Amino acid sequence: MPNGQADTTAVPAELITLVQDFVRWRRHHVDDAVRTAHLHIEQPTEWHRPVLYALTDALAYDFLLVGTLAGYLQEQGTDADLLRGHLQSPDPDRYVNQEALDLPAGLMGRPLAEGARESTWHFVGRQIAEYGVQGAQSERVRRIVEDAGLSYESLSEDVAAAIGTRRPGSS
Repeated sequence: MPNGQADTTAVPAELITLVQDFVRWRRHHVDDAVRTAHLHIEQPTEWHRPVLYALTDALAYDFLLVGTLAGYLQEQGTDADLLRGHLQSPDPDRYVNQEALDLPAGLMGRPLAEGARESTWHFVGRQIAEYGVQGAQSERVRRIVEDAGLSYESLSEDVAAAIGTRRPGSS
């Protein structure tokens, strides 16, 4: 792209929807951390576990969202120095992992290779693109996720795996 800039004529609606969805889920987990902290205020030896679980869930959404947007910008030919500056990191690839590449592939409706099994994040991307962010989305997505044989807990574990963290006792 000229001057190392990505095509800025229009941000794909799917990316806006993804940002809205992930920010909503992040906010949910941060609110849960605050609520949990208040509930456990009288239990100084126990409050940190549920608060940190909620905060790391929020962090996982942030990490995957940043990686997805960074990967998309890389695909669009954004100058590496510009991207490093925006990410405030000397290594933009620290955010871009396979999950961060699968998610926009699903969002943008990219086909799978013949005979390939659809990854969790490709599936999630397709569902976000298809259903968007609506008031009733969480119940609809819950049903879709469960129909796929998954659970929100397993998705949280997938997000944690994407950034290299897992909850104690998880496999």
